[in-house]
Amino acid sequence: MNQSNYSETMLYRCISERFPHQTEDIYLTLCGIEKCAPDKQNQSRVRDDYHLHVVMSGEGVLETGTSSLTLRAGQMFLLKPGEFINYTPNPRDPWSYCWMSFNGGRAGEYMREAGFGKDVYCLDSHVDISEFYKICDRAVSVPQLNYAASLKRLGLLLEFIGLAIESADRGRKHSVRREHKALYKKADYVRYAVEFIQNNYSGINVGDVAKYLGIDRSYFSAIFRESQGISPNEFLLRVRMRQSGYLLQNTDLSIQDVARHVGYEDSLTFSKAFRRFYGVSPKYYRELPADRRPELEAVIAAREKKAAQE
Repeated sequence: MNQSNYSETMLYRCISERFPHQTEDIYLTLCGIEKCAPDKQNQSRVRDDYHLHVVMSGEGVLETGTSSLTLRAGQMFLLKPGEFINYTPNPRDPWSYCWMSFNGGRAGEYMREAGFGKDVYCLDSHVDISEFYKICDRAVSVPQLNYAASLKRLGLLLEFIGLAIESADRGRKHSVRREHKALYKKADYVRYAVEFIQNNYSGINVGDVAKYLGIDRSYFSAIFRESQGISPNEFLLRVRMRQSGYLLQNTDLSIQDVARHVGYEDSLTFSKAFRRFYGVSPKYYRELPADRRPELEAVIAAREKKAAQE
């Protein structure tokens, strides 16, 4: 099988993508791993694509049109299309790096999400840099010239970029957080949150829901309240209480077992929460005649409606 797009030496492994337009949004053009020789000189030129490098060891210098930056292991640097950028290893401690080159209609957007805004070319990695290396290693290990291998490399490119964006998100937790940029509609986040809570109510908290959605907890709480009229905590409580009421009415489970089923290890804490919600104890609710339950449910529904309007 033709593998002429693959190059390898003792210091260098590289693959160039011969099916460069797998999608118009983002596509791989080049991927490689290199341990630079001390006297390596990169060709100074304006590039057509984005080239995202992760420094694995050593040091080097990145020269842009306005600055000269010294980079070392644990940092990422980006060569941007249409800009004159040069980069060279430190002769005393030459760097090694892995990289992926790409382009497409959303390539610039993805790089801004990764923190490479205007005049930003270098960032610290807040994820394990070996994960970047593993992705590149896997990509250069499938050099075949066919669509199956090409799509595998595209998937690895997305994983590489996703890891860079994850690094930026982790870094922002230790600095000023930027305004959240949602990938999906608010209604989609809320719908998935409701489904997740209803299916996992017994062992989760609001932080778990936000983590599942992959968005900031404060942003999640705000859009959930905007949509549902109540906080995610209140919604989770209602789901737990509704389920506990059902179990008390329709099973022979002990009150302690019902409490555990809906996420309360302590039956006393559960009983207090149940009484605040239903206005009666779990024992009283279980013994309540069937013809009295609609009356109690009507009181609860009216209280919930009032809370949603406030």
